[in-house]
Amino acid sequence: MRVLLRVLSPLLGVALAAAGALVVVAVARHWSGRAWPTWPDWSWVDRPVLLIGACAAVGGLFLLVVASRAGVSQVPLDDPADGVRVVTTPTSLARVVGHRVRAEDGVVDVSVTASRRRVRVRATSRLHDEASLRPRLLEVARGAVDELPMPVRPKVSVVVISPKDRP
Repeated sequence: MRVLLRVLSPLLGVALAAAGALVVVAVARHWSGRAWPTWPDWSWVDRPVLLIGACAAVGGLFLLVVASRAGVSQVPLDDPADGVRVVTTPTSLARVVGHRVRAEDGVVDVSVTASRRRVRVRATSRLHDEASLRPRLLEVARGAVDELPMPVRPKVSVVVISPKDRP
């Protein structure tokens, strides 16, 4: 969602800048006494004006929905008391799992991505192959997630990249 906003924001900015430049040119031409090229004589109830207005309204609503969904996601934790809500971010969850997996013997590098529903661990090892290291890392990652007070446990998946697995 953030990628979409990063693309749409500059495009919308350029469109607004172009519209502003067009208004400045139109005002300057009007003040200089030169008329703008012939414009259709439209009123507010003509079909093209209504279509442009409807497209602008739908586009604005789309941008509003995209912007509202692009906030920081949260992972809920168990509430310690009534009226107290505890959440964490997917980044924090990924850090907890990453520290535990990095501490394991034979792990060179770890990349962890987390969301409310899923934790993906991508580990690199030069000493062990995937068949021997993956079950142990899967157990460690699941243990790290199980120790957190979460009402819904995310699914944990582990992939091990090892030069021993390559032919």
